[in-house]
Amino acid sequence: MRLRTISTSAAALLLAAHTASAQAPTAAPFAMRVAQGSTITSLTDGSNIAFVADAIGRPSDAVLSVTYRGNGSAVITALDVTGSTDFIISGLPDFTQAFTPNQTFTLNIRYQPTASARVTGSIRFSYTESPPIPPGGATKSGIFGVTMSGVAPEFFFTVVPQPNGNATQLNPGDTLAFPATNVNEVSSAIVIVANRGSGPGAVNLVTLTGSTSFALAGVAALPVAVDASRDTRFTIRYAPTAIESNVTGAVRIEFIDKAVTFSLTASSQGPVFAYDVITETTVSAVLPGQAVGVPDTLVGDKSSVTIRVRNTGNVDGRLAAINVLGAGFTLSELPFLPHLLTAGSSITFTLNFAPTAPGRVSGRLRVGADLFDVTANGLGATLVYSYIAGNITTTVANLGSVIFPPVPAGQTSTVRFVVQNNGSAAGSVNSISVTTTGTIYTLTGLPNLPATVDAGGTLAFTVSFTPTTVGNVTGTLKVDSLSFTLSGAGNAPAALPDYRFTGATGAQEPGQQVGVGLSLAAAYPLALTGVLTLAFNSDVFANDPAVQFATGGRTIAFTIPAGSRDALFPNNQTSIRLQTGTVSGTLTMTPSFQTQDGGIVLTPTNPPALNMTVGLSAPRLLALQVSAKTAAGFSLLVTGFATGRSITQIDVQFTPVAGENVATTKLSLSVEPSFIAWYQSPASQQFGSQFTATIPFTLAGDVKNVTNVVDTIQSASVTLTNRQGTSASRSVDLR
Repeated sequence: MRLRTISTSAAALLLAAHTASAQAPTAAPFAMRVAQGSTITSLTDGSNIAFVADAIGRPSDAVLSVTYRGNGSAVITALDVTGSTDFIISGLPDFTQAFTPNQTFTLNIRYQPTASARVTGSIRFSYTESPPIPPGGATKSGIFGVTMSGVAPEFFFTVVPQPNGNATQLNPGDTLAFPATNVNEVSSAIVIVANRGSGPGAVNLVTLTGSTSFALAGVAALPVAVDASRDTRFTIRYAPTAIESNVTGAVRIEFIDKAVTFSLTASSQGPVFAYDVITETTVSAVLPGQAVGVPDTLVGDKSSVTIRVRNTGNVDGRLAAINVLGAGFTLSELPFLPHLLTAGSSITFTLNFAPTAPGRVSGRLRVGADLFDVTANGLGATLVYSYIAGNITTTVANLGSVIFPPVPAGQTSTVRFVVQNNGSAAGSVNSISVTTTGTIYTLTGLPNLPATVDAGGTLAFTVSFTPTTVGNVTGTLKVDSLSFTLSGAGNAPAALPDYRFTGATGAQEPGQQVGVGLSLAAAYPLALTGVLTLAFNSDVFANDPAVQFATGGRTIAFTIPAGSRDALFPNNQTSIRLQTGTVSGTLTMTPSFQTQDGGIVLTPTNPPALNMTVGLSAPRLLALQVSAKTAAGFSLLVTGFATGRSITQIDVQFTPVAGENVATTKLSLSVEPSFIAWYQSPASQQFGSQFTATIPFTLAGDVKNVTNVVDTIQSASVTLTNRQGTSASRSVDLR
């Protein structure tokens, strides 16, 4: 297209041409800017205005502003538009108007493509400028302008069947037919959306409708820009899961100016395997991936179901393998494999379950390429063992340990032992026993055995731990054939209660046997053993071997039964007798204590003792005998003791026979030196203060009524004297 405005003066036009040809070209005194949307760009003479249309027929607009920058005045004398008719100019200037400095006029430019090829054009302005240029200058004329280019996208479509199909042009409204596809297999085709235009375009949306066997894949994030000579592509997949024919769908591709739709058609073929689970009373269909249930079965028994496989497809199918995994599951009556199952036919086989343990069992059945979960319950008892200590329940397995809370020796710690049946059938417990030392571990609350434990039920009893020693103590709990280690720790026992002595105490007579006993202030929970030790502290620096227990020796063992107070001596007597001896001094009895089991020492640091005293006293005359009697004399044997180990004098009083005259009837013998010598001799040590003294007498004189002089003495009496006093007399008859 060519527009031209003719000036009113031909002479002026010729003059302008002549002047222009006679002068060197100068820059046009005009400034140009173009606004495209919100983008404004400054232009120079010959600059290009690029138009990008969204689609064929979609306009792209620009506003061209022209400002006079001279210092005189200017007139646009002509406007020439050349090039593609896709460019449309509107808002032409008034050619009669003279533009003063900084005055602007505008043109509207629209590019509305009729095709996708790139097009160009130009706008040329002719002008005259009047003085001053500078003042006094001549009028001049010139031409300035811009070029234009326009591009637009254009899309076309190609389909490429996979994997090795030939590309075929796809026109809007065409139908894309997929080949017959095997069930559970996939046919696919790539749709290429190519931009063969000159400018960029965009795919706004791709949608698929129709059968769910169709699916889109590889669709780029939308909207997606597609430059000229570029493409975007996506895949249409047909994946039938069942036999179907004349399946339809549609793909819709939306652009900024239009939407294109392609129809889809497909059909499928192949074997389709259907499955039934057959019991004695029911026939149930089952799909791959679902569970096949086998009836609950007692441990040791067997149950089964029949599996039927039907080919409901339109072609023969091949079963390469049939197998099952899972404890207790087996297959029987299988066909020879691989097996060709013709369309419309069926086979059967048996799925068996023979549990070896109670509980739920899961497995996997494979028939060809199809998988099924297999479930069954083994019916039987599952006994779970635990114990409760305090508020804490602990599960324990065979050969595991049952831990008791620590407790002082002599006290009791308990746990509750529980047998719980988590199985699906009743179980039984036939024997329960404990092996330990003594009665450290005991059982209480035992049920009557054998005992039945119903499914979900429990059986419980108490195990007690009563340590007798300090430290860890173990035992064994047996429940039928299972063993559990019982483990407990005994801490230090309670302190021994106070004790007291019973029986004799304080000052005692010499040469006596007195009884003493020992009693706790309170019963003690542990059985005790002890030793009562007798010590003698002499007042006269001489030991007395006679100071001892009646059983012999100066130590005596005793026991105190658990839960009792009184000490038991030999023959289960509650007291023991001891000899006080014949020497002045202090008898001290001190007990020691320990536990009967474990030997834990419980004796106090400073154990209270029992003290008894034998004081200094006058001599004691024990026996008086006559020995060595002759016609003219005799000897007296005097036996006695003195707690102070001292005798100073022996007095002998004679009683004559009636009718006889005895001149001397009393003798006083000073015997202290003799007794000092005796008591200081080693021979006396074993007798304490006891002694036997021999006193010989020789008689002389006349007799009246008797034959021998010795017969004149009827009897003799003896007393012993020391610094503490005189003994009682003792007599002996000489006749």
